[in-house]
Amino acid sequence: MASIGTLYGAAFQSKTFTALATAKYAGLELQFSEVNPMKGETKNPEFVQKFPYGKIPAFEGPDGFTLSEGRAIARYIAGISDNAKLLGTDAKSAAQVDKWLDWADDEIFNAGVVLFVMATNGPYFKPAETNAFEKLDRALTHLEKTLHTTTFLVGHRITLADIAVASTLRMAFVNMLGPEIRSKYPNTLRYFNTVINQANFGDVFTKDLKLAEQTIKCAPKKEEKPKAAAPAAAAAPAAKKEKKPKAAADDDDDDEPLVPEEPKQKNPLDDLPKSPFILDEWKRQYSNKDTRKEALPWFWENFDAQGWSLWKFDFKYNEELTQIFMSANQIGGFFNRLEASRKYVFGTAGVFGEANNSIISGVALCRGNDWKPVLGVAPDIDSYNVTSLDPTKESDKKLWEDFCAWEVSVDGKAWADGKVLK
Repeated sequence: MASIGTLYGAAFQSKTFTALATAKYAGLELQFSEVNPMKGETKNPEFVQKFPYGKIPAFEGPDGFTLSEGRAIARYIAGISDNAKLLGTDAKSAAQVDKWLDWADDEIFNAGVVLFVMATNGPYFKPAETNAFEKLDRALTHLEKTLHTTTFLVGHRITLADIAVASTLRMAFVNMLGPEIRSKYPNTLRYFNTVINQANFGDVFTKDLKLAEQTIKCAPKKEEKPKAAAPAAAAAPAAKKEKKPKAAADDDDDDEPLVPEEPKQKNPLDDLPKSPFILDEWKRQYSNKDTRKEALPWFWENFDAQGWSLWKFDFKYNEELTQIFMSANQIGGFFNRLEASRKYVFGTAGVFGEANNSIISGVALCRGNDWKPVLGVAPDIDSYNVTSLDPTKESDKKLWEDFCAWEVSVDGKAWADGKVLK
């Protein structure tokens, strides 16, 4: 059988497994070429020439046809041979297949990436860790209930939905979720083993399969104490410093600087009455405690409405936003430009939606009762609409809490990525 093309990707990627398993199940020959992004191989000129965006997995057909984005590749491969009916048998089942493809990425894969990055080389952020584990639990609980009365996700046979979900579960079970978590979802484990052991998949899923022995650890890494310096050789007695002769009275002017130093400007926020609310302590609570159970109760117990105020800010030009990670970087840049106000502000913001259909929105805690002295130091503040939040209103209070917990949607769009200003 002639090959349908070549898949470029990393062997550990769940989307690589999805594409390879789809081809195998459909009886198609698909070549695989390992590409390691950690070694910069996605930036090689020959790779970028074929795939300008430099993403994996990527597909190239024998006729030169190229394709990127994991879901698109999987659907294309599944559609080449209709014998297996991997895309469903009618419009309704096809829509259900698409639903589960989106679900696997949005609910399992994205949360897993957050945990993996924090546990390896990324900064630790307690609310993000909590949110990721809660998101995984919610997703797996939903899957567990779905599988209580069914063997496969769409109809009574394997579809692309099962392949994508099993691939994503493999990633989570191998890299993140230990036996104490996996055992909470017996229907899901039964389903996972049923799918990956289908004869038509060969050993695509089972080769070198080793499930995680413990749940991934994302706790802050302890800083190593610097080694004690070797005792220095006995230093020679320091020579006594000679006292400078006191300058004559008529020479005093020569010691003055030619241009007097400008007095350091005082921030007007420092003149506000002292507040009992300690911002640094709130930031510690938020970073290290469970957001809902501990940090937010501390916040409301200590919040000083006279000395601090809550605000919501919304990006004005959402139609210009494209990729999610680029929009998240834009938030990070905005927060960086608030450096001069860091001791007077706390904020969190998110990107909501999906690529080419997203919005930016966030909340901020500012010293004083006006946002302008605090947020106005950022040159790009004019790109945002800033509105007041009233903590005495239940709706505004809930909005603040949901943003802090990263459990909020805006205009029907789900949270995709976010940043925190601390």
